[in-house]
Formats: sequence, C-alpha cells, structure tokens
Amino acid sequence: MLKVKKLSPDATLPTVAHPGEDIGYDLYSAEELTLAAHSAAGVRTGIAIEFVPTAGGIVKTRSGLAKKRLLCNAGVIDAGYRGEIIVLMENLGDEPYTIRKGDKIAQLLEHPFLAGEVVEGELNETSRGSKGFGSSGS
Repeated sequence: MLKVKKLSPDATLPTVAHPGEDIGYDLYSAEELTLAAHSAAGVRTGIAIEFVPTAGGIVKTRSGLAKKRLLCNAGVIDAGYRGEIIVLMENLGDEPYTIRKGDKIAQLLEHPFLAGEVVEGELNETSRGSKGFGSSGS
C-alpha cells in the first residue's frame, strides 16, 4: 500500500498503468515548466508519500522520456521523508522541452529497506573476487 497526501490542487496521484504487470507507479508533474537544452530542474509533483514501514522509494526515468533525452536523476526517497516529492529532471537534448501539469515525468519503485548495521571485517571469498568492469566478457 502506498499512502499519498496531495499538497497541491494541481497534483495527480501516482498510478499503475498495468496492475499486476508494472513494477512501478507513474509520477506526474504538478506544474508547467520548460527545461532549456542541456539544463536540469526540480519538477514538483505536489504529493508527499508514506511507504510501509519497511520500504522506501527509488525514482527512475520513464523510457518514453529517455528516448527524448530527458532523464531523471537523484532519486532515492527514504522511508521517513514526508516532504514533497520533487523529481530532478535533466534535458540532455539540443532543444528546450516543456513539461505540462499532469504529464507523466518519472516512475516510482517501492523498495524494501535493507540498510543495516555496518561491521568491519574480512570478506568471504567468491569466484568473481575483485574483478570489476568488463570482467564477465562482452
């Protein structure tokens, strides 16, 4: 269950386009603004969210906007945050992009809270070890 409070009359509640198939909620803009080419801005959603006590959220780019070179950045929402959800949008394109009230701007993925105590010590061996970037081949 995702509990949502409208902070603005222009807000649209998150939706799921294909219940039972989609893994995230669509988030909507509560304002109109134009992002200049190669610029970024925070886009107001007009909502605050309360997750179940063991979860938080991750805000991700919608694939349809990624095709237009409009990306969403900085998207972690902690379980205890009760302020307005503001989506940081970045226009990587060469033309301005106008976001209108009610436009779908991002996806919200509910994620279990997994962060726990940090303990220093030796790590267990694995077959991969410290092999990093490109270690599994192409």
